[in-house]
Amino acid sequence: MRHLVLAALLTLSVSLAAPVQLRAPDGLMLYGESVSPARPRGVVLLLHAAGQNLHEFDGIAPRFAREGYASLALDGRFGGEYDGRHNRTVAGLGDRTLTGTDALADLGVALAWLRERHPGLPVFALGGGQSGALLFVLAARHPDLAGILAFSPNRGDLFDLDALAEARRVRVPVFVTSGDEPFEIAAARDLLAAAGSSRRVRYVPPGFGLRGVANLDPAKTTEKAVTEGYWAAVLRFLRGS
Repeated sequence: MRHLVLAALLTLSVSLAAPVQLRAPDGLMLYGESVSPARPRGVVLLLHAAGQNLHEFDGIAPRFAREGYASLALDGRFGGEYDGRHNRTVAGLGDRTLTGTDALADLGVALAWLRERHPGLPVFALGGGQSGALLFVLAARHPDLAGILAFSPNRGDLFDLDALAEARRVRVPVFVTSGDEPFEIAAARDLLAAAGSSRRVRYVPPGFGLRGVANLDPAKTTEKAVTEGYWAAVLRFLRGS
């Protein structure tokens, strides 16, 4: 009975996903969802892979909150449908040309919102695929980040930004992981090696690993041990251990 009460109290201490609307520098409305525990120890900006949307984090953001981390999942302009849900930011794009530079500006707005809402807390950014590579550019331009976590980073999709060159300017802590495909492994290794940070962490899962942030979502993986292995590595990095 006591365990049930504690579980109920923990659930109540974590807020439901709250809608967020932000205005990008080019006027585009950015849509997001925020989840937070009552007293967060840090915050994480969550960035989906290309062609997807913030619902990629539906099974991930609540876990961050239970671990003590507030989060903002953003519908990015390089997005689309995911699990039957639409990307609301993409719906307003109109005739805008998609560029990595504009996507980077969107993230600057999101970081400013997180810092205003959670003053004084360490701010991390986590993303997969194209967003995983964009994190290195973001960290080079925002050296006050507490760290970046890149899952299966793919810099080939950033046509107007050179993530590898930007990585050489990165001084914040860096966490990189990938699936078991040779291309993914090489891409992650190259970006991590280029980073100028004094703290670089590469997580290689024992055995099977999926592409991108899906490894953190128990609904997307087939083995609980695999998911928990990724979470253990991520939490060690966030907590600086």
